[in-house]
Amino acid sequence: MSLALGVFLLAFVVFLLGGLPIAWSMLLATLIWMALSNELVFLLIVPDKIFQGMDVFILMSVPLFILVGELLNAGRITDRLVQFANQFFGWISGGLAQVNVGSSILFSGITGVALGDIAALGRVFIPAMVKQGYSAEYAAAVTASSSIIGPMVPPSLIIIIYGAATGVSIGALFAACVIPGLTVGLMQMMLVWWQAKKRGHTPVEEDRTAPALLSSATHSLVPMMVPVIILVGILGGIMTPTEAGAVAAFYALAVALGFYRSLKFRDLYDVFARTMSFSARLLIIVACGAVFSLVMAIENVPLLIQSAIETASLSPFATLMIANLILLFVGMFIDPTAAIILFAPILSKIAQTVGIDPVHFGVIMILNLNLGLLTPPLGICLFAAEEIAGCGLPALIRETLPFLLVSFIVLIAVTYIPQLSLWLPSTLGF
Repeated sequence: MSLALGVFLLAFVVFLLGGLPIAWSMLLATLIWMALSNELVFLLIVPDKIFQGMDVFILMSVPLFILVGELLNAGRITDRLVQFANQFFGWISGGLAQVNVGSSILFSGITGVALGDIAALGRVFIPAMVKQGYSAEYAAAVTASSSIIGPMVPPSLIIIIYGAATGVSIGALFAACVIPGLTVGLMQMMLVWWQAKKRGHTPVEEDRTAPALLSSATHSLVPMMVPVIILVGILGGIMTPTEAGAVAAFYALAVALGFYRSLKFRDLYDVFARTMSFSARLLIIVACGAVFSLVMAIENVPLLIQSAIETASLSPFATLMIANLILLFVGMFIDPTAAIILFAPILSKIAQTVGIDPVHFGVIMILNLNLGLLTPPLGICLFAAEEIAGCGLPALIRETLPFLLVSFIVLIAVTYIPQLSLWLPSTLGF
């Protein structure tokens, strides 16, 4: 490792731990590398590389997917999904907690963003669960833990980012993440059921006659068509992810403005402003990541790591174990989107050299990094849920640990049982 590369990586870590946003940490570390390596001419191509990092057709779908979620949230159409989950999951022991997890599974098909889940559902379920006798920290733990299902169940922004960073088929990744994502949700619901038996949490009293169930299903059908449009369009080969995002956004706009009339034209300014702000923050990270990755490529970092692994003669089993340990550590400090931009191109190539399917490895990485949303010091989902519940972080962490454990069990299963990820894509012809 050269001196310039060592200082480059150290500077990036110091800036990041010092609280500097990750995009600016990457750029400043790059400037330091240029000065130490006497590559100031690199400044001439940095603007072009930043633009190229964002100028990827598949990334055009990102603001469109964000817009879909914003439209349905602003139009309060997602409330119908909560009612649907209440009807179909609330009868199980731990009823309202089950509805919380079930709503996250359904809501994941709307935004695919963990913080979007907490923002929309946390303010509904945390106060409601506390009112029904759940502790504030348990309500926040269920909300935070179930929010990581969103980035796993397609359509998901993080899946699109991974596909754009590695060149892996978005459709194949969407299909591959379905079973692991639903498995996380099922395991969390089983944990809630077991905890409810121990703590005496009761089911939700609700009219569950056939007409009531039919009415709830009918009302939820309109918002549920959003993920159907996206998945059928992409997995059926009818549309690209960008086209599917555009169609879904137009559908959400028509539903909110015309069908339910729950959104007014005057509300659209705020919807578009929030969409542009969130999209810009995301794409700036992607753009700066392109410059950071270029420095890594110039310094032959992928080749150095690959040579080290080949020299060690690691088996696929050992390679996956080491990759999981690295990703679990990285996820504790870096947002999943940024971590994918930084590490996915390197680690996915290394995985392929030892015979690991790139789609399978993508699912492992996405699930692994999502666990970082629940682990300090990053733990953004923990902090968001705690802010709503006001329960104190230590108590929240204690209640979250069992949910982390069951999610980790799913991660191990997905890592070493490839067919959990690859069966559906192969069935669909990817």
